[in-house]
Amino acid sequence: MDYTVITNGCDCYPWHEVFAYLPRKTVSGKTVWWRKIYKRKVWVVWGTGFHMEPLTQYATAFDLLTYKDEQLND
Repeated sequence: MDYTVITNGCDCYPWHEVFAYLPRKTVSGKTVWWRKIYKRKVWVVWGTGFHMEPLTQYATAFDLLTYKDEQLND
C-alpha cells in the first residue's frame, strides 16, 4: 500500500537527541542501541489520504548528514 510521510504538518517535531537504551531501527535500516541517536515524530498518510497515523523515526548523526529528507521518509 502506498503511503506518504508528512514532516512539516501539525504535531510534527524536529529531530532531537535521545539515548537508545533499547534497540531501535533507524531510517537507514540499521538497528542501534546503547548510544545517542536522533528522534522525531511525523505523520503517515495511508492510501488516498483518509487514514493518518503518527510515526516515530530514529536516525544516527551519520544518517542525518548523508541522507536527504526524501530518503528519510521510508
